[in-house]
Amino acid sequence: MSSRLANWQRRVKKRYMALAFLALILMIFIGVSTMQKDSYTFSSASAGVPERIELSREDIAEYQVREGRRELTFHAKRPGDVTVTLVYPGDAGEEKREYQLHVGEDLRLSAGRGRFPGDRAIIFSIMLMFAAGTFVSIYTSVEAHRKKAFSYTMVAADALSLMMGFQTIFLFAAFFRSAEWSLTGFFQQIYAQGTRFVTYTAPVMIVLAVWLWISNMVLLFREGFSWRNMLGIGLGALWASAYILHGLIAVFADRTNVLWMIAQTVIDYTIVYFECVLFSLVLSGIRAACHVPPPDRDAIIILGCQLRRNGTPTPLLQGRLDRALAFEKDQHERTGHHAVFVVSGGKGKNEICTEASSMGRYLMEKGVPKERILLEEQSTNTLQNMEYSKKIISRELPGAKTAFSTTGYHVFRSLLWASRCDFDCEGMGSRTKWYYYPNAYLREILGLVAAHHAVLWGLIVVILVYFTFGLLAQIH
Repeated sequence: MSSRLANWQRRVKKRYMALAFLALILMIFIGVSTMQKDSYTFSSASAGVPERIELSREDIAEYQVREGRRELTFHAKRPGDVTVTLVYPGDAGEEKREYQLHVGEDLRLSAGRGRFPGDRAIIFSIMLMFAAGTFVSIYTSVEAHRKKAFSYTMVAADALSLMMGFQTIFLFAAFFRSAEWSLTGFFQQIYAQGTRFVTYTAPVMIVLAVWLWISNMVLLFREGFSWRNMLGIGLGALWASAYILHGLIAVFADRTNVLWMIAQTVIDYTIVYFECVLFSLVLSGIRAACHVPPPDRDAIIILGCQLRRNGTPTPLLQGRLDRALAFEKDQHERTGHHAVFVVSGGKGKNEICTEASSMGRYLMEKGVPKERILLEEQSTNTLQNMEYSKKIISRELPGAKTAFSTTGYHVFRSLLWASRCDFDCEGMGSRTKWYYYPNAYLREILGLVAAHHAVLWGLIVVILVYFTFGLLAQIH
């Protein structure tokens, strides 16, 4: 909300930049390591010399024989499993021994050895990276909520906490259950976690998409047509399409094709992240709307919105006015201290007067003296509400402790705009009808994407590069 918030956000960015730098080094290390792992060799001396060797899938792997079939080297052609059959001569006839070769993984033979034996070290370092990222995200999220630092940075930290926490818990659990993990197996677990998350949450998200359509239809019916009121229908359809695409890839994708696996991974984890963002926004929005400022305010800003045709407040605006009146009355009863009302809003299209003048008349009808009402009649949006109201309060009430009243779903966005103009104030929310909320939270998602588009695209690129390195381990 102030320069303190800006300083905090700078510290948070430094934390994530440090994590990104470590992740980059780790990805280079993984890439170099997996490129080396293109063959597996074992000695057959202890088992005798086989008469012949059979592969169940010659399109997936090939082998070379050295020193008269005493050393066998298998090379991966593509991802997949191959059954290796070694046929030995014997007095009672041929003896067959079968082994399973997981391409890109260890050949499961007692004498087997890969050219790069450090899989578990890489796996452990990656898991430490996940754990470090989870710790930083959770610490940042808790710190933000404790400081009431409502911002998109807080939302992003909450979302990363959810996503990385989920991933870390399940990866550690899977790792300690298995004693034979290779690098390929580790990445396969990561792919599986993303797919599981999307699959498990699909029913909830599909219901949410339907709810978005229903709420938007009600919104259009009650409030009239506008492109803004169509937002839920559009994003609900987009969300449903993402799940349909996920299902089609899961059913029809070629599991041995790297491009298909990359596509599925990027789609799944993009869905996972935006689900976490939505949950975080809802959590932050509810916390912001339910917040009640301490009863020591010198000024209360009431943010304007559209008026009726006759110039009187709409039910939405009346709710904001009544919330501010109720807070000020409670404060006076508890402390004996009155607050000044700053009504903020200019003249919009098809309005016969400014929103501020209409709100001023409403307050005076409720018994508020004219001298305790300050009018801000120039603003046309929430950012200007905050900027112009701040100037009036700085001039008329220097050093005043300030709160603002707006609709419940609008508190979080208003706090963001207050922080943009370095305005230290606290918000309170009035109740409103249920069908406003879905559209409002979707607008916040778009706001988050617009404010942090570089970070979000960077996250998708990291996912793409990260899992490409992992898939290389299955090819070579």
